[in-house]
Amino acid sequence: MKKVRELLKKSDRKDGLEKAKPSADTVRLLYVSPLLNADGYYRMILPYLELGTKKDFETRVTSVSKWDFAKTFTIGTDTLQEEEIRWADYIIFPMLMGNYTYLFQAIRILNPNIYLVMDVTRQIHNIPKAHQDYEVYTKEDQDGLFQNLLQMDMITTPIKRLCKFYQEYLHRFTQEKVSIAFFWLPSLISNIGFEGIFPILKPNDDVVRIGMIGSAKAIEDYRYLLPVLKKIKEKYKDKVALVIFGWDGKNSKDIAVLQQLDITYHKSVSFLDYYQTFKNLHFDILVIPMRPVLYYAYANTTLFMEAAAIGVPVLALKGSSYNEVIDHEKNGLLALELSEWEEALQLLIDEPQFRKRLGENAKKWVWKHRVYTQKNISIFKNIFI
Repeated sequence: MKKVRELLKKSDRKDGLEKAKPSADTVRLLYVSPLLNADGYYRMILPYLELGTKKDFETRVTSVSKWDFAKTFTIGTDTLQEEEIRWADYIIFPMLMGNYTYLFQAIRILNPNIYLVMDVTRQIHNIPKAHQDYEVYTKEDQDGLFQNLLQMDMITTPIKRLCKFYQEYLHRFTQEKVSIAFFWLPSLISNIGFEGIFPILKPNDDVVRIGMIGSAKAIEDYRYLLPVLKKIKEKYKDKVALVIFGWDGKNSKDIAVLQQLDITYHKSVSFLDYYQTFKNLHFDILVIPMRPVLYYAYANTTLFMEAAAIGVPVLALKGSSYNEVIDHEKNGLLALELSEWEEALQLLIDEPQFRKRLGENAKKWVWKHRVYTQKNISIFKNIFI
């Protein structure tokens, strides 16, 4: 995270905007207001840092903001400078739910040749009532995003099904013909995230550490898997440790939710410390709790990439977006019915060599297919050049 920490110190610099392009084929990408969370890091900060060193690209980023769950994300009127707007060929926005019509109009006046791009990382329309996100994203949020999307030239998403969803959604609810280009743009990892991370020796014991990562938003998913986790703990007792990273185990009323289980909780940390903390927890298995609902067909899959990058095998929901990255029994496991989750966990616990092989295969896969290789950079070129 060394380069990211440096970026936080210098992201307000505006030098170099007056320079001519090194080539007529060079494309300039301006990433706007990335948050210091997973979405901001994988979708904006890493592309800025990685593509900026590649031929055919020049990249800039406006100020990086630290993620604050208590505040609504907004872009201020002073976020984008006139010089930056004139400099860019493409301006790439995160998901915006407020009224930014004035901003988009002003940008097009300053730079009539500009392409406006919005990167959509999650589905906030048609959320099932049973999911906690239903109450997170209001009707006003949904309408705001919808109107902002209609003013884009291009929309990118990290999940293929999410790309298709919003393409169909906009066409279905817009009377006029939509001329927006939609592109699948996979999230990629980089050695940048692992710079400065030091190894911590794993405890010398035979305990299998089953990790889960998530916040209170995943309460119902944890509850769904509760019967399975109970059976596993009853069967293996102290040979298995259950660990949740990113949540204190309590709901909004400060009541412990999973008190029937012996679980160790690790609170969330700054994204700058996320990789180090993840590594320090020494998970033997990462379980991604998800109920079998269609909503998860559009979920982000960065948890798999993060676990795979350090060789931790993943168990996720069959039929979800994780089908795009997990090849069952080769680089991870997929389960649907509760009996399948239980069977998969038992297999991973009982067969350490199988567990190790899955983790190694996942590590090979992610460092081959989800990094800034020439092949993946060509995806950016096909979209922006």
